[in-house]
Amino acid sequence: MRKRIRVAVAATAAGALLALTACGTKLQDTPAPTSSLLYWGKWAKGTPQATLFEQVIADYAKERGVRVDVQWLGNGQEDQVETAIATGQGPDLFDTAIDHTAGFRAAGALGDLSAVFRTKIPGESATIEEVLPKSVLKAISDDKGYGFVPHSVFSIGLWYDAARHPGFATAPPKTFADFMATARKEKAAGRQPIALDGTINSYNAFWLYQILLTTAGPGSLRRLAEDPAAWDDPKVKKAVTEVESLVEAGLFQPDHMATKFPEAQNAWAAGEHTFNLNGTWLGSETASLRVKAVQPRVISLPPVDPAKGSIVTVGALGWGVNPGSKNQRAVADFLAFAMQRKYIDRIATDAANIPARADSPAPDELTAIQRAIREATEISLDFDGVATVRPKWYNDVFLPLDDKLIGGSIDAATFLSEGKSRTAALASD
Repeated sequence: MRKRIRVAVAATAAGALLALTACGTKLQDTPAPTSSLLYWGKWAKGTPQATLFEQVIADYAKERGVRVDVQWLGNGQEDQVETAIATGQGPDLFDTAIDHTAGFRAAGALGDLSAVFRTKIPGESATIEEVLPKSVLKAISDDKGYGFVPHSVFSIGLWYDAARHPGFATAPPKTFADFMATARKEKAAGRQPIALDGTINSYNAFWLYQILLTTAGPGSLRRLAEDPAAWDDPKVKKAVTEVESLVEAGLFQPDHMATKFPEAQNAWAAGEHTFNLNGTWLGSETASLRVKAVQPRVISLPPVDPAKGSIVTVGALGWGVNPGSKNQRAVADFLAFAMQRKYIDRIATDAANIPARADSPAPDELTAIQRAIREATEISLDFDGVATVRPKWYNDVFLPLDDKLIGGSIDAATFLSEGKSRTAALASD
């Protein structure tokens, strides 16, 4: 589920780091001024990621002679990091995700990482920056530069059963209308085509936002949050109308708005539905429940306008660096060590997720969406990042109205008119 994956942004210390080397490529060759580092992790002990990172830590201690003390803090880790760093304490490095960058920036928990990204990876000729796709580098950046070092990326896409639609691998639906035609055929054949856990409002909102990207492009949702006039954009109306058509076609399972997570995605894994618009984490979450006949694959949601193409949503998980840490060289050295391909490859093999490195292969079911991420020239952050920059609007205006739209209790015209008026009212408060 989304909440689980999120578990899916003080320049003086960084300035000192930059002074050590103009190009940043010798950081790992400089003796670390410490015998230990402190790492506050989010992953639950025993999970594939925690197990992998503990192996990296053990190998690093053996090869470098530097101990990394890891504490798996679980829920609430972000608040603990912000509070500790604000008091001049805290870990040297910590787990983070793309949706926490703004909060960590505001708390002064992230500094200038340019020198860290120019650090060469042991045993390789490339730096951290050079092994990452440009689309991922763009996703993890804000106006202050890179926010963190990513080890995993995620996206939102259309999951389907390749056993039922083997042609999708080489010739996926070109347009959203093509997808709708296929879904209608599924329904005519006696199947309920699309699984949706309707009690998860962000899952409901995937439909409108992913369609909106193909009509109005990245930034369109944020414009709706900031400007009531944006609700009059014909491209926005087109996206909302497409969602209305999807609901009217009855392509979701009956009572989908009352379906409690994870009932719908489990039913999809059992082969009872063909499609599920969801995160790239869906495959790993449902692996233990999947029947052998189902062959899960994920592609970008086909665009409404094929001339515009699909806009890929890119998210990332990784490691943040405490700008107040006195062990900047050792942190850079450890992160370069951890970014070796032999470790990042295991994000796919051990955790069934997409590795951040451009040369690390994804699991078979995620190869198409990984290719889309690698090749993307235009990307979107998850929901344009409005959950962090406009949280009240996102939670009080957008999500409730979207639930009504996807649930069929309001039509497209009502959604647009109420969205505009509520946005204006919120702005005047």
